Formats: sequence, structure tokens, C-alpha cells
Amino acid sequence: MPVELHLATAADGRPQAQQNPMYDPAPGIVRPDRPGPVPDPEVFCGWAGETVAALDPTTEADPVGVLANLLSAAGAAIGPGPFMWIGNDRHPALIWALTVGATSMGRKGAATNTVRRLLKAAVPDFIASNTRSGLSSGEGLIEMVRDGDGDKDPGVLDKRLWVVESEYAVTMARGRREGSSLGGILRQAWNGEDLGVMNRDALHATAPHVAVVGHISPRELRARMQDAEMAGGSYNRFLPIALWRNLLLPDAPGASDELIDNLASAWRTVLTDARRIGEVRLTPEAAQLWRDEVYLALCGDEADEGPLAEFTARAAPYAKRAAMVYALTDHTDRIGEQHLRAAWALVRYARASAAHILGPTAAASTGDPDLDKLAAAVKAAGPSGLTGDEVYRLFKRRNAAYRSDLTARLCQLPGFAAAQVPGEGRHRTVFLFAPPG
Repeated sequence: MPVELHLATAADGRPQAQQNPMYDPAPGIVRPDRPGPVPDPEVFCGWAGETVAALDPTTEADPVGVLANLLSAAGAAIGPGPFMWIGNDRHPALIWALTVGATSMGRKGAATNTVRRLLKAAVPDFIASNTRSGLSSGEGLIEMVRDGDGDKDPGVLDKRLWVVESEYAVTMARGRREGSSLGGILRQAWNGEDLGVMNRDALHATAPHVAVVGHISPRELRARMQDAEMAGGSYNRFLPIALWRNLLLPDAPGASDELIDNLASAWRTVLTDARRIGEVRLTPEAAQLWRDEVYLALCGDEADEGPLAEFTARAAPYAKRAAMVYALTDHTDRIGEQHLRAAWALVRYARASAAHILGPTAAASTGDPDLDKLAAAVKAAGPSGLTGDEVYRLFKRRNAAYRSDLTARLCQLPGFAAAQVPGEGRHRTVFLFAPPG
């Protein structure tokens, strides 16, 4: 039976969910036996996470796919009002997701349609007028959010747009046609810049707010990623999200009307209030977490090359963008530590997804640059192993808790282990690798 979510109003006006106690909370909704990376439960944070948990029993879609669509659509619906300064760059609340799954098993469309149904009930005008598909050219995208010409064409007054491309491989191919402006216009749109093309002076869009969700199969993505333009240009504007069917529901009736109406009522309030917000900032606790752990971890190794490194180059700003959307959907203009941790987990999952899909030639298969770096150092150390002091020197800019968690995760990988060896006056820990089998 679908989970019924009854919404109440807290003292601060934020809708609250009172879940059926018979249903596991969000951290337990992703199957641990999935064939690829498993998202950290922290991604299902706050009101967005509660919504995904409530809808999960009603669909075969991957919960992380529903979450990615929900964050993308919510950011688009909220509009260009909220923003963050990252250096001297003004970042809007825009999340672009490239959902990657096999045609028969990914349930990419189910994830999008679950969110579309919810928002159609919450903000029907937005879904009817501001959701599009069929990206074919840069000029076509500008047309959807164009300025008026001051004469016959009043232009588009509402510049919010949620683009859903069910065949994103086709979109990628169109972007590589000779003379196509699509790749360049997409990059401008992700940045929140005004849109225009040199050969069409009359076609211009001021202050657009465009979010994109693309569906693609792993095979198609691997083929298209051979294209350097897509790897170094448009691709790194997306969070690649690997999807697998989460449940087998041969007779699933879908979410009940009551559940959808309850959720939609709360989302209507959240999205309406978020549109009034301007600058979004980190709380002091979140700012400390950003400085001490998240930023350094997401910067990666500057020596890395290839498609994964291209994605990692935007991992840090994407973490803040995602954290902003988490906070806005939690009815606040302040990014708390929980929002930043959720965004960090989402970005880690995106990188792990790319590593899994693109294979070992793109990067080490863990999807975590620091874990890859540590594993390579342990292998290079040979039979004598890597000492704790050497681990400290590798990651001396990280704190002790981070290093401890990193070595613990290393020992969970096949072939890696920690051992105690005699030292001067006391035993010391070394980390060893022996190829499995």
C-alpha cells in the first residue's frame, strides 16, 4: 500500500511530514544489492528526501533518480531569484542531471514522470507552460525564453524553463553538427547568463533560468564521451546519475490521489515562498564544514585527466548549488550543515556513477578521488605497505577524522587491509594490498 503522508504546519510555517511509522525512513529506501554505486543515505535530506521516501513504494524508479529530477524541477520552478556568490560568479538554483540507465532496467522515464505528476498537482501552470523537450539548436532554446522585440513580439515574460530530453544522445549529436550553437548556448544557460548568437542579433534572452534533465543509456554515453567537445564542454554542466530499477511492482497502481494532493499542497507553499528569496548563504557551521572538508575533497587531484577530471572541475560549485536547492526546499535561505552534507553526497554519487559507467579507463572505479589516491599509494608501496605517517603526509590538509574514515573505506575494498607491525616501542599500522585471488 502506498505511504500516506499527512502534512502539518510547524511554528515557522514550514510544512511538516508525519510519516506512517510502518515505513522505513529515507536512509533505507535504496536497495544495497544494486549493480553499481550506492548513494549515501545523506542524499535523502530534508523535505526533498521525505518526498522521495513517500513516493518510493509507488514506483519502480530509482529513488536517487526521483531525487535528481525533483531537485532539478524544483530549482527551475523556484526561478532566478535565489542565488549564491561563489567567488565573483553568481550561481542560480539550477541543477542539470544526466540520468543514465539501461533501456529495460533504468526506469529513467518513471523517475521523471513521478516528479512531473507531483509538480503538475503543485504548480500546474509551470508544468503546462514551462516544461519543454526537443532541444535541437541554440536558437531554438533561446526562442523558448526570448526577449520581446518592442514591436509585434512581446517575448516570453516567464523565463523559467525545465527541459526534459528523453533521448539525450540525439541532443548530443545535434550539438556536434557543423555550425551548431547548441553546446555554447547550453553552457551559457547553465551559467545563468544572457543568451544570444552572433548571427542572429534580433534573437536574445535576458536573465533566462533553464534547467535540463537528460536520459541516456550507458552504451550511448560511453560512445558520445569519446567526443572531446562534449567531455570538456557541455558534459561537465551535468550531474551524471546512474539509475537502476529499485522495486518490482507488476501491479503498481501508482501514488494515491490523497498522497499526491498532500505532497503537492506542501510543495506549492515551499516553491512559492522560495521564489521570494534573494541571496542564500551558508550557516557558520556549514561554512566551517566547507572549508575544512568539502572543498578540499572536491577539488580532486590536479594531475587527473580525462572525462572524470572534467566533471570534477565543477564538483565544488555544484555542491553549493545542490545545497542551495536542498535549503530552499527546506523553507530556509540558509544552507545548514545537513544540506551541505547531502549535496556533497550527491556529487560523490554523481562522480561514482560516471566512473562506473565510463569504466576503469576514465578513472579508478571507486568514484572518490581521495580514495583512489590512497589506493594507488598503497599499491605503489609494495609488500612493506603504507604507514600511517605516510597517509598523514598524503592528506595532511585533511583532519584526523577524515583520514580515519578514508582508511576505513580503503579496507573495505577487495585486496586491501590494515595490519599491525612492530615499531619502536609500540606497534604501528600499515596498509597493504594483495590482489584478490
